[in-house]
Amino acid sequence: MFEGFAQNVRPAGAAAREAVVDIGSNSIRLVIFDGPRRAPAPICNEKALCGLGRDMTPEGALNPTAVDYALATLRRFRRLLAAHGEPPTTTIATAAVREAKDGKAFVKAARALGFDVRVIDGAEEARLAALGVVSYEPGATGLVGDMGGGSLELIGVDQGEIRDSASLSIGPLRLMQQTGGKVADAEAIIAQALDGVGWLKADGLGDGGRFGTLFSVGGAWRAVARIHMRLRGYPLSVLHHYELSDDEAVEICDLLSKQSRRSLEEIPGIPRRRIDTLPYAALVLKAVLKRSGARRVMVSAGGVREGVLYDRLGAEERREDPLLAGCRFFAGRLAPEPAMGEAVFQFTDGLFAEERPQQRRLRMATCLLCDIGAYFHPDLRAAQAFDIAARAPFYGVTHQERAAMALALYCRHGGRMPTRPDEQALDLLSEDEQTRALRLGLALRLAGSFAPKAPDALAGCGVRLEKDALVFRAPATVRELMFELPRRRLAALAAACGAEPIEEYY
Repeated sequence: MFEGFAQNVRPAGAAAREAVVDIGSNSIRLVIFDGPRRAPAPICNEKALCGLGRDMTPEGALNPTAVDYALATLRRFRRLLAAHGEPPTTTIATAAVREAKDGKAFVKAARALGFDVRVIDGAEEARLAALGVVSYEPGATGLVGDMGGGSLELIGVDQGEIRDSASLSIGPLRLMQQTGGKVADAEAIIAQALDGVGWLKADGLGDGGRFGTLFSVGGAWRAVARIHMRLRGYPLSVLHHYELSDDEAVEICDLLSKQSRRSLEEIPGIPRRRIDTLPYAALVLKAVLKRSGARRVMVSAGGVREGVLYDRLGAEERREDPLLAGCRFFAGRLAPEPAMGEAVFQFTDGLFAEERPQQRRLRMATCLLCDIGAYFHPDLRAAQAFDIAARAPFYGVTHQERAAMALALYCRHGGRMPTRPDEQALDLLSEDEQTRALRLGLALRLAGSFAPKAPDALAGCGVRLEKDALVFRAPATVRELMFELPRRRLAALAAACGAEPIEEYY
């Protein structure tokens, strides 16, 4: 049994929730998290593009109109937090507030509204951003880049450990001010800032002495990735763990940095208040890629806000697998008998005797979710289970792994149907991966019909492949459970394995 498999699901309600208010140079966010501490799920994610760092006064004060908008936003957030039962809330402010002449006055006004604002410096912002990435990508190795409105934080990470870091004043709002809105003039400013980061030019982390992966954090860079996703016609809408090669990233950055405002407005999905900053963000992304030698960009949903929560965890909690923690939470909410996950995991062990550790982990995650479709209409269970696995806020999982989980859960509820739920999404999988997912799904389907929502009845039962035979083995005391429907499903699983079904009781 895997360690932590039977851990209790965190109880629902306001007491289990935590909130973070992030006062940035361009946006102010309120995120209320629920669920397991190791894999918190955002249940309320509010954003207002206030632009505190936009059009600052010549004296270096915050834009007065933006301040009014920001304080009105905070008053709304205060009311939302009260409606959620006043969960523990951490409030941080970054580049615009820490550098503005009247930053202290803004903090005083925010505190008067009930927010205990902590202004963090660039080093702390970088550290929290890296922790946010590591929380969602255990063992992350590469370069974390957090693009805020006023600054860019760069952090080297090696197997989840923070190495060098730098905070640079080349956020898109700052570049707009410095260039007077002339995008082309930003390249020299960006290059000069990166010249000061000596460790970025030295041997990096990853393959060939380079930073193999640039973990992309921040709304502006996520917008770049979302545009690429839509232009590509990508089948999954989940931004977390979306990947671009270095060439793909440079190509989309060139496209966005050279477009007129009117052309950018014609691209669907770009917030209007982000359009003028997008070309600058694209220029910075391209420059960081070129300077670091990173070979791919991976979008991370983890950033400063998630880093705040991860920073509070003890060593034991940090060692938990975020994917399994998230799956346990969803099973606790959606499955009639969450203990079925452990039971079917053990039931399917013999079917995958030669699997690799990563495959075993993915099978465990899939088994935990085996009954998440139970409360839906029978005609919808397969599709709903597929969509949850493919699009729910799970972390520590690639898009290919999501597709494999989704296909297995689809087959668990729908069987070996002639049509597939999402052919484009399944194109992410190899033929072998699809075959494995099909077999796992059919094994879960067999277990679900033999002992529906009854994990104790599965104790001592299992299926295993032996040459040309698929052997179902169970204690004689539960022999009566093998009836017409489970016998048909045993035959279906055997056929998918190219084997003959055999029943064996002891």
